[in-house]
Amino acid sequence: MFNRSVLQPLQMADIFTPQKRSWVMSRIRSKNTSIDIMMKRLLSDAGTGFVMYPKMDGSPDFAIPSKKVAIFCDGDFWHGYNYTHGKRLRKGYWTDKIEGNMRRDRRVSQRLRYHGWSVLRFWEHDLKKRPEMCARKVRKTLKKNKKREFRIP
Repeated sequence: MFNRSVLQPLQMADIFTPQKRSWVMSRIRSKNTSIDIMMKRLLSDAGTGFVMYPKMDGSPDFAIPSKKVAIFCDGDFWHGYNYTHGKRLRKGYWTDKIEGNMRRDRRVSQRLRYHGWSVLRFWEHDLKKRPEMCARKVRKTLKKNKKREFRIP
């Protein structure tokens, strides 16, 4: 469907009313998602002392304070996996939202690293299809940080 006068894709109207769209969006969880539960299982199986949803700068999904490791479980859509090569979103709200999330992710990771934290980010598709690779990455980071024990004030 193209507007032949300018050869641009036509904008499709939202199929929901603003009230219904608000309700649908309010049902999208940010905590206890399937990928968070998978990561929780991986960390538990590794015998790691972790905090789920710690109240700290950047709001990681998990933290291992004794090793200064912050773990984020990023949804493919919301955090922009394959954003530049995937299907195009309509201009406006969604592009601003996804690009804003990507900028915030970079900013948060940089800030945590500046303060001495190791930051691990896992994509949704990796947690679902390659959990062993994710577990290895966590173990490797914990082993690397073993030399640097930290105390929580």
